[in-house]
Parts: sequence; structure tokens; C-alpha cells
Amino acid sequence: MLKPHLSVFILLLTLPILIGASHWRGPNGDGNFDHETTWSHEWPTTGPKLLWTAKVHLGYSGIAVSDGKAYTLGNFEGDDLVQCLDATSGKPVWSKTYPQDLIPKYNPGGPNAPPVIEGTSLYTFSKQGLVACWDKTTGKTRWTTDLATEAKAPMPTWGFSSAPLIVGNRLFLNANQSGVALDKNTGKILWNSPPLSCGYAAAVPLTCRDQPALALFGHKAMHVVSQADGKVLWKVDWPTRLGENSADPLVIDNQLYLSSWWGEGAALFDPKKDATAPIWTNKEFQNHINSPVLHQGHLYGFDGPVHKKKIKSHLRCLDAKTGKTLWSHPDLRGSLILSNGKLIILTNDGSLIIAKATPDGFHQLARHDGLGKRTWAPPLLHQGKLYLRDADGAATCLDLLPE
Repeated sequence: MLKPHLSVFILLLTLPILIGASHWRGPNGDGNFDHETTWSHEWPTTGPKLLWTAKVHLGYSGIAVSDGKAYTLGNFEGDDLVQCLDATSGKPVWSKTYPQDLIPKYNPGGPNAPPVIEGTSLYTFSKQGLVACWDKTTGKTRWTTDLATEAKAPMPTWGFSSAPLIVGNRLFLNANQSGVALDKNTGKILWNSPPLSCGYAAAVPLTCRDQPALALFGHKAMHVVSQADGKVLWKVDWPTRLGENSADPLVIDNQLYLSSWWGEGAALFDPKKDATAPIWTNKEFQNHINSPVLHQGHLYGFDGPVHKKKIKSHLRCLDAKTGKTLWSHPDLRGSLILSNGKLIILTNDGSLIIAKATPDGFHQLARHDGLGKRTWAPPLLHQGKLYLRDADGAATCLDLLPE
């Protein structure tokens, strides 16, 4: 996602899905956690209860939670670590390592993409293009595929960052010009695209031309491709400086929303039509790394870079039908998710803010500071507990259940 110069440190975190699985950005892939109904923002003045912290090493990978275990990735002395922690205590259960360069670039470095869980399998995607499937209980390797060699995929400027997307028996990744599909059970490449630099956002499923498709935010364009064979069904050019297209697209009523920094702003398109003229545009809603969330016809998200404090950043609310800005709140930058009409905001400097998701203005309900450095990956809400991760390697679990 990750998406930077400090920046494109893309991303990226993972959020849980129900029934023992954890997919990127929640059950519907849109940052909505309305299935989480037991948490509360009414915590003491000292903040929510801290259950544990754990050292997970350098990186921007998020946290996935499944069956009482929390998973994340980090890098230590030139090795990536896939780590399994007890979700209640934070104590290590197992870890596996494999050689992988740290690759610092205007930032400390480390893995970008979050792990994703389905059934008994844990899927990871390294900065240099190694895709792996692990037994989530034991950590045993089931298969590995090196996209740099097997798919001839060049590593983008800040490294591969795409959260794996699983649909049926296929695993989709943002690599090469318009994506790569693997067999999730074997790692075999099912289809590929031209060996050109990719973007940093995750693939997003949608229906286009009456068939299952994917929206892939590439290096210079948005491609909508067939899930079956990777054929490009629709395309719109979207060039940005350094190809830094990092925020995941959103599907809104069968229309496609996309946004990036570097002055490009946001736009809404209809990929079912051959034309590429936008339905609306908004130049003051430049999502850098993390995507906005949609609630009752309104978009909530950040305008401006996550890492450049000298450049102004705002939390904004837009009308999703017209693209009109309804309100702005200055001096906030970071990531957010949505649950039960509330925004759960994690700022880039480690402040947790709860606010109403309303077009009437910014209404803060609670705040707690001091939760990490370079907290660019979005929080993860699971069974009333909030899991956070910073780039310097601190993982934190907060109890948001009412006392």
C-alpha cells in the first residue's frame, strides 16, 4: 500500500474475517468491521487496557488473527521472520525465517505486505517477490513461488506490497503490469501479465462485463482484468510520480473508486462502459497509502502523504455520489477502519482516535496517544480487541471490551 520516500511503505495491514480466516481489510475487503459489536470507546482517562506488546522487528506488514493466534512479518539482520503469537498473551508460538534483504529506502525497511489466512493456510508475500504458503498451526512450509524468477516480475521501487487476495482456488497478487494468478494449493502460476513494474495496492474483486474480475492499481494505470485468464477488460491511465499508486481501489455500487497522492486526487469510474471519463473527480482527496471507508453514502479518509509533516494533511468526508467534500479536519494523517458507525483512526505517530462517521462534521469520541512510531498499517479489530503494529517492530494489543 506501502504504500514512500518514507512513503510507499506501503501498507499494509490485515484485518480479520470471520470463521477462522483473516483477509485484507475485513470480511468484505472494504475496511468495514460492523460484525464487531462488543467493543466500546468509553475507556478510562489512562486509555484502553493494554493486554500485551511484543517485538516483531522491522517492517510495515500488518497483523492477521485467526483461532487465537496473531500473525505478522518482520525483518531481522537480513532475514524475514514469519511470526505466530498467542493472541491473548502476545507470547511467541512459532517463527520461521528465510533470507530477504532489508532494503531500507527513505525508511528502515522490512516487509510491506500483510499475511492472509484461509482455513489452515497462512499466505505471505515478501518485498522481493517470494510468495509462500505455511501451515498456520505449525509453521511448516507448504509451497513457495519466487515471482521475481518464475513470473519475471521486477520489484517496484519500494518492494512488493500487495496483500494476497484469495478467490476460490486462486491467489491473486499485484505484480507485473496487471497481476499474477497462482493456484493457492500448489503455488503454480495460472496466468501472468507483461513483466513490467507494478503498483502497491491489493487486487480487489468486482464484476465487469458480466464476469468475475479484478481491479489492479498498476504502475501507470488501473487495469480491470478477468479472474479466469487475466485478460484486460477495461483500463484507465493513472500516472503518478514514481508510480506510487498505493491505496486499494473501492467498489461502490458496481463503480470503481481510486485515488493516489502526487496531485492526482480521487475519481469514480464505471468500468462496465468503454469510456474512461470519470463520473466525478476531487483533487483535494489524495489517498496516499490507506484507502477510505464508505458509510451510508459517504467516504471518510485522509488527504495527503502519511510521512511528510511539512505537507498539510486532512481527514475528509466526501459525498460518494458527487465527490463533493462535506467537511475537513486538519492535521490528521494515518489509517482508519469502520465499525458500527464509528471511525477507528490510527495516526502515523501512534494516536488512537474514535470519531463518529457522520457527514455533519468531525466529532471525536475518545483519544489515546503513544502507541508506536510510523504506524502506517491500519488497526485490526477482532472480538473486541484492537491489534496495532508500527514499522519499528512493536506489536500491541488493546482490550476495547467494556468492563
